Amino acid sequence: MPLSLDRILATPVAGDTVGAPPGADTTVGAVADQGWSLRDLSPPVVTIRASAVAHNLAVMGSWIADHGVELFPHGKTTMAPQLWERQLAAGAGGITAATPAQLRAMHAVGVPRMLLANELVDAEAIAWMVRTLDGPQVACWVDSVEGVTVLADALAAAAPSEPLRVLLEVGHAGGRTGARSLAAAIAAAETVARRPELSLAGVAGYEGTIGHERTPSVLGEVDAFVETLGDLAERFTHAGLVHDEPLISAGGSLFFDRVATLADRGRVVLRAGCTITHDHGLYERGSPFSTPPGPSFKPAIEAWGSVLSRPEPEVVVIGLGKRDVPSDIESPIALRMRDDDRSLDGLVVERLMDQHAICRIPSTTPIAPGEVVAFGISHPCAAFDRRRVLFELDDDDHVVGAIATMF
Repeated sequence: MPLSLDRILATPVAGDTVGAPPGADTTVGAVADQGWSLRDLSPPVVTIRASAVAHNLAVMGSWIADHGVELFPHGKTTMAPQLWERQLAAGAGGITAATPAQLRAMHAVGVPRMLLANELVDAEAIAWMVRTLDGPQVACWVDSVEGVTVLADALAAAAPSEPLRVLLEVGHAGGRTGARSLAAAIAAAETVARRPELSLAGVAGYEGTIGHERTPSVLGEVDAFVETLGDLAERFTHAGLVHDEPLISAGGSLFFDRVATLADRGRVVLRAGCTITHDHGLYERGSPFSTPPGPSFKPAIEAWGSVLSRPEPEVVVIGLGKRDVPSDIESPIALRMRDDDRSLDGLVVERLMDQHAICRIPSTTPIAPGEVVAFGISHPCAAFDRRRVLFELDDDDHVVGAIATMF
C-alpha cells in the first residue's frame, strides 16, 4: 500500500539546503526534473546510489522469503518515508520504531503495521496510541514487573477498546533493556497475563550489543542468546501465557541470519534496518553476506568533500566533518576522486573535526585544492540524521531524486 508522501515530497530544496546547488528552488518531489548531476551539487554532500538501494532491497526480499521469516526494518536508520515505502513494496511486513515520536511519524505517513522496539512508559504517548492506533497495528516491549504495571495502569486510564500486544524483551549482561534473568522474565510475563489491558504476543531481544564482529566467540554468544529467545517463546506458549503462535523478534543488520534459525519455533520478525543502504565499514565487514559465495549487499551511501588545503606533503584537509558523516564507529573511508580514477591508496582520515577531515596521504599522491573526494561511511544509523535532504544518483552520476528525512 503506498504511503501518504505528499508532505514529504513538498519538502523545499533551496540554496540553503545542504548539498543543493546554490540557485536551487524546488521540492524533493521535483528534484529529478532539474537535470542536475553530481557536479551541480555543493560539497560537502551526501548521496545515495539508486541502483545499490534497489539491489539491496531485492536481495533482502528474496532472502526473507527463502528463510520463512518476516522483516520489519528499523525505521530509525533512515527516518525517510520514501525509503520505508520501498522497503514495504519489497516485502517488509511493517516498520520498526524506537520511540513514540518515531511511531507518530510513521503513522502520519500511513505505515500500516509497526513495532515499537522499546519499553513504553510515557503516559501521554500511551494515551495517544489508544486514541489513534488500532490494536493490530502496533506492539511494544516490556521487561519488568514495574514496567508492565506502568504501561497497564496508563492503558487502563485511557480505556482501550482492546488489549495492547506486548513482547517480553530478553536482555543480556552489558546490553540495553531486557530482563536479565529467567526469573525476571517469567515474573514480567505472568504480570502481563494478569492485566486485561495487555496481551503477551511473544518474546524479543537485540543481539547486536553482544559484539560487532563475526568472530567465533561473538557468534557463540549470539547463538546462545537466540536459543534463549526460542526457549522462552516455547515456555510461555506451553504455559498458556501466549495464546497464538509466538512472535519472536530480534535480528539487527549484523546477525539476522542467526535469528532466522528460529523460524520453526515461532513467527520470526527481523528488524534489520541497515540492509537497505549497507556501508563501506561496519556492515561491509560484519554482514551475514560479507563472505562469498552467496548474496551480497552494495554500499549505497557516499559522502563528497572538497580538498581545502594541502598544508604539508603528507597532509590533506578535506571539507567533510562530524557535521556531515558518522564517526561513532570509525572515520569515513576514502573511495575515489569525483572526476577520475586515480588511486587513493594510503589516504586515511586521522582526525574528524566539525567541518574538516584531517587526512594522512602519501607525499607522491597527486591531489590538490578544489578537487572532490568520495568517501564511504560506517554505520548508516548515524548518517541520515545530519540531513533534511539527501540526493539520489544513478550510475552515471545524474541526480534522479531526493530523499527527505523526518528527524
